[in-house]
Amino acid sequence: MLKAALDKLWEEKQDFCLDVHFTPAKVPPYIRTHAPYTYDELERIFQDTDILAAPSIWNETFGYTVLEALSYGVPVIISGTVGAKDILVQGAGIVVEDITSEKLYQVFRELTAEKLRQMNEVIVEKQNIMTMEEMAGLIIDKCYGWIQGGCPSLAGRR
Repeated sequence: MLKAALDKLWEEKQDFCLDVHFTPAKVPPYIRTHAPYTYDELERIFQDTDILAAPSIWNETFGYTVLEALSYGVPVIISGTVGAKDILVQGAGIVVEDITSEKLYQVFRELTAEKLRQMNEVIVEKQNIMTMEEMAGLIIDKCYGWIQGGCPSLAGRR
């Protein structure tokens, strides 16, 4: 879906590239391939990233890729099936509900340097970047909190 959207965008304007850290079977002219990265390289990678796209068609658990991008001030484009949408502050990125390649193409087509700058400002000013411990605590409270008070036979189990 991402490739279909970018193929269509490439037909219109050839002023972008997609950095990937693997080698696809076919490499269109807009894809720049890199070797797999290590965690130590994240800062350098995100310094060179304008936007992170996570357009999953499947329901995804939370994951940390979106949170990592946000922690470096990088705006995100994610589908409504990506769990990280639940922590995204309004204006810090774009959530595409019922995602299709056409919808994704339109989102990319409408991006401007000014929109990216505005999203970055929202991230810096309003986006709460949680640590893994904070996220785990939130998940326990929101998803499993009922165990402690609502089901005596399960109280104390973990």
